[in-house]
Amino acid sequence: MSTVQTSASLSWKALPEYEPRGELSGRLVAWGDPAFQELWDGWIRRFGEFHPGLEPDSFLRGTSTAVGGLYTGVADIGLFGREIRKLERTSWKRIFDHQPEGFAIATGAFDTFAKTVAVAVLVNAENPIAELSFSQLDAIYSAERRRGCPEPITRWGQLGLTGEWTDAPIHAYGLDRDTGTAQHIWLRVLQEGPWSDRAILPEGAPTRMYAGSGGHAAEALVTTLENDRYGIGLAGFRNLTGALKAVPISEDPGPAVAGTRETTASREYPLSRSVYAFVREAPHSRWDPKVKEFMRFVFSREGQSVVAAEGDYLPLPESIAGPELERLMNLSSPSE
Repeated sequence: MSTVQTSASLSWKALPEYEPRGELSGRLVAWGDPAFQELWDGWIRRFGEFHPGLEPDSFLRGTSTAVGGLYTGVADIGLFGREIRKLERTSWKRIFDHQPEGFAIATGAFDTFAKTVAVAVLVNAENPIAELSFSQLDAIYSAERRRGCPEPITRWGQLGLTGEWTDAPIHAYGLDRDTGTAQHIWLRVLQEGPWSDRAILPEGAPTRMYAGSGGHAAEALVTTLENDRYGIGLAGFRNLTGALKAVPISEDPGPAVAGTRETTASREYPLSRSVYAFVREAPHSRWDPKVKEFMRFVFSREGQSVVAAEGDYLPLPESIAGPELERLMNLSSPSE
């Protein structure tokens, strides 16, 4: 199992300092996830020190509002607490000739509710399983096994457990598939393959989304797993109890890594997540200077220090922020 690399989690301190390129003025408006409010306010305060003529504003009522704000022109920045959905891309394409451009702007929280937490794979504490790979999770939770496992994994013995566990059935508990967490697993682990019908909601879990439904679903899963030695489920690390354990996870190929705040910040833990900013501008066109400069600021040392000060979201490691800055500069450069 991999060891913690504290230097990687602090590598954002090696990012370049922000150097303004001209004066900015006018409105800069963000729509999106309300969990960003403190982070957005912190960014705007620091960015405003460089650009006192800026007039920032925000309307943070939900990630699902962000695309509408962008394509109607009332928002300059869309703040997403999850990956963009196919339907959102479809609606965008009915208005623009280009795909929406999004950038990872911070790492999701380790265990703070509603802040795009790292996904924990939970089992009963009596379960002896030591680690799981993406391909194994795919064979448990997906119908097509796009990661190449030759057969569905339905028994704990298929994962190397012996004795009484050899023929013990795996009770796979899934998620409401409209949630951001389920979408992340679908993209990251299942490779957009369909969910298996074996993955069911735990008893008592909400069957529709509403404010607070994610917390209620996690509570139902905890109760179920505490009473089901053969169960497995997907939740957050905040949902760990003394009767449960989180399984270290490996990506194919790679070492198994336990989820901690440090391994989430360093992105060693494979089920760490990103949060995103989307913009309206077309690639290789002349971008609104306010948008380009703000995004440059976010990927600077100053920008990521605001993330660190917020305390729940985690700064991007340099290995992610650096390439995102390079991509920003390339996309915002007009074609010759």
